Formats: sequence, structure tokens, C-alpha cells
Amino acid sequence: IEEEDGLDALFGLVRDGLPERLNETAYALACDVAASDGTLRQAELRLLEEMRFELNIDRLHAAAIERGARARFMHA
Repeated sequence: IEEEDGLDALFGLVRDGLPERLNETAYALACDVAASDGTLRQAELRLLEEMRFELNIDRLHAAAIERGARARFMHA
């Protein structure tokens, strides 16, 4: 991932290996991982934004998925 084209190569593998019907599921899992520690860092937000673009996830659907992840990992 840290190589020059590492992230592009990773997304290429994901696009080739993941059925399109599971794109939102993959994005939801990534959101859960990012939200699990209760803090979203800029790098995580940028990666999620890139995932939305690469997996062609509608912004409204992404917002709903993100809200669900926040709710699951919200601290009292």
C-alpha cells in the first residue's frame, strides 16, 4: 500500500475480486473499522472518501452507512 501506486493497485484488486453487489458491504465494514476506536483521523476520512469513489457508492447511501457505523461505536 505504501508504494507509489500501492493504493491504486489495492483498489484494482478489490474491484476485480469483489462482486459489485457487495461494494456497499465492503464500505460498511471499512467504516466500522475506522469508527471502532471512537476517533476518525484525517487519513481514515481520506481513505473512506477514496473508497466511496472507487467502489462507486452513492453519497446518500454512504452517509447512511457512515451514520450507522457512528451509532454502533458511539461512546456514552
